[in-house]
Amino acid sequence: MTRHSFNITSLQLVRAIALSLLVIPGAIATTVIGELALTSNYPGDKAAYAQKANGSAQEVYEKANSAIVHIETDNGTGSGVIVDSNGLTVTNAHVVEGAKSITVELQNGKKYQADVIFQGSNKCLDLALLQIRGQNRLPKLNFASLSAVRKGQQVFAIGYPRGIKPSSITQGIVSNIYTELGFIQTDANLNPGNSGGALLNSRGELLGINTRKVDADTNGMNLAISSEKVQTFILAYKQRLSPSIGQFLIPATKQKNNQLAQKLALNGVESKGRIQIGDNLVCGDGSRANIYTFEGKADEPIMIEMFSQEIGSYLALLGPNGEIIAKDSSESRQKIARISTNLPQTGTYTLIANALNSKETGTYRLRAINPLLVQQDKLDKSTPACLKDGSPCRSYVFSGKANQNITIQLDRFDFDPYLLLVDSDGKIINEGKVERRATVNIKLPRNDNYKLVVTTANPQDRGQFSLLIYSIEQDSSANIVSEK
Repeated sequence: MTRHSFNITSLQLVRAIALSLLVIPGAIATTVIGELALTSNYPGDKAAYAQKANGSAQEVYEKANSAIVHIETDNGTGSGVIVDSNGLTVTNAHVVEGAKSITVELQNGKKYQADVIFQGSNKCLDLALLQIRGQNRLPKLNFASLSAVRKGQQVFAIGYPRGIKPSSITQGIVSNIYTELGFIQTDANLNPGNSGGALLNSRGELLGINTRKVDADTNGMNLAISSEKVQTFILAYKQRLSPSIGQFLIPATKQKNNQLAQKLALNGVESKGRIQIGDNLVCGDGSRANIYTFEGKADEPIMIEMFSQEIGSYLALLGPNGEIIAKDSSESRQKIARISTNLPQTGTYTLIANALNSKETGTYRLRAINPLLVQQDKLDKSTPACLKDGSPCRSYVFSGKANQNITIQLDRFDFDPYLLLVDSDGKIINEGKVERRATVNIKLPRNDNYKLVVTTANPQDRGQFSLLIYSIEQDSSANIVSEK
């Protein structure tokens, strides 16, 4: 067989760079608070947020304690707060992290089994949601608004320090408010076991969920995750974002139309986005990110591209169970970050679109499609030869239409590839040697099931490879992401 040259368009592909989004070096409270701490200044008449009646510690305890639960796991104990009568309970992520069994005990001594249904990370958003099994008439706490909180305001903390029952209450004031990060600092005494318990105002409303101290050696600096961040976390659960979203992001509280994520259409039509101050905060490096979701099916091929002339691009795809499906980043501006994979299961997927560097803000373009084929494979000693010269090969079938323009995207080849495109009658439509990272553009002659054969330019070569076949069929007026 005579080997010819494909008519190709070279494409410099990006190299994946793992940002600290996925490797978080230490608790955010210890690394970010000093730099990003903001004291809230809310407009309006002070009378609008002043507490009308200051309840005593005894009154607050009697009103709220029935909704504060003792949590016991196979790893230790902690506290939690019931926020819905159906048994939805908030606690710290570190209280239930790695737990195989969880028992929740109410003030009256009744014990129930519970399951973790949504979880952040103590290195990011230290929250977790538990669902108490089979209960729908439990006591609950109402949320207070963070806009009603002021420095010096009296607060109360209820929990189970060191796992000792019954619960205890301590009293203090609000020392500071870190609005964006969602922390309330208090001098109310907190001890191990208080984690996941309630920080309350004098009306017995939930101001926040108590969490670990910023530093074990920092005397009196105790923190609670604000009610607004807790409610945003619950909203993320209800809107079916990745159950591990709090391991990567601190969601922005203020969202348009109360939606934490935008819908991503897999139709190839380009959409525009913007990374700006006030967006979701990436843990670790403090950069900004936008969130998208889409419904996917098991084994469905997808391709998502992000491109910007103003910022470096980073994409991370999280699966329905919270696992990282794929990630990619551009090396610099004006380069594409691209994810291409076959989805592992049916469900709601969460996409994080992030600026590559922490201080970058700007616009970007995003495109998502269902490609014709996504394949990661290898040629090794066990791969059968398919050409007369002994070259090994793999073949893949896809459906195409007459006059359809397809793009074959080559990536991560360990060898110099040679491609053949064959129709169902065995006729070779095109063939030739290509670069290890390149694009091949072909117009298909008819409606047919086509076969793409991947082999080596050198019969002795072996190795791994990744390829993608896609077609963008839309109005010529629409702008397509490109690297021109």
